[in-house]
Amino acid sequence: MLESWFRGGALGAGLLYYLTKKGWTDVVLVEKGGVDLGFYLACRRVDSPFYWRSKYGEAASAGSELYKQLEAETGQATGWHGCGAIRLGLTDDEVDWFRYVKGFLDYLNIESHLLSPLEILEVPPISGRR
Repeated sequence: MLESWFRGGALGAGLLYYLTKKGWTDVVLVEKGGVDLGFYLACRRVDSPFYWRSKYGEAASAGSELYKQLEAETGQATGWHGCGAIRLGLTDDEVDWFRYVKGFLDYLNIESHLLSPLEILEVPPISGRR
């Protein structure tokens, strides 16, 4: 089966990757500018599904997991290193919002943690540990 996809970026490359995993053998990615174009602005937050909803959050989480396994699968280094983020709730409303988001991410099986102010002090680099 021959299929072409005329957009690059993270979505185009990801789509073709998964098509080949499903058994497609003749796929072509054509991008007129560069593969880093296309959906770049949204995908720059691929490792942070915090503000995303449903399918976007799932896609962001799946993208992070995919980068972790690509090197073992292909032998090609990706340069991926996952990083986290600490978001501070400065008001009761923000803390309530974080609880809502935590519940949503739990539903999607996406790792997240709510930390107390004392627990945050134990997290590198704030703690000075690595």
